[in-house]
Amino acid sequence: MSINLNRPIVPAIAIEMISGRTRLIGIPKEKIQVVITLPDINEFNKELNEAIEFFKHRADSFIITSSNKEECNEVIDKFDLNEHLISNEHRDFSKIFKMRDETRRLKKSLMIIDTNCQITHKDVL
Repeated sequence: MSINLNRPIVPAIAIEMISGRTRLIGIPKEKIQVVITLPDINEFNKELNEAIEFFKHRADSFIITSSNKEECNEVIDKFDLNEHLISNEHRDFSKIFKMRDETRRLKKSLMIIDTNCQITHKDVL
């Protein structure tokens, strides 16, 4: 592992998933971490599902949303997703990673964290 001092190091954060399981973002792992924020979970689509499925052996994916648990469960059922994929604990996450708009709502974004816990890509969409 080598650290690039020009890239920000991710603070470790525990996120409770819809399943009730806690997952950690920002700790060294063998896979990269891909974090997608979707203010409205109903924006999740077939293409996003296919991308997550395609990269599942190389990336641990997380979807953070401000949608309620019922809406999240509907999407989980519709796309036959792992319930450990989605979390609606967006408040701390959006504050730590500066993913809130001027009205303090969650922004839509994509963030890639490498195996050294550094942000290699961050795009607010």
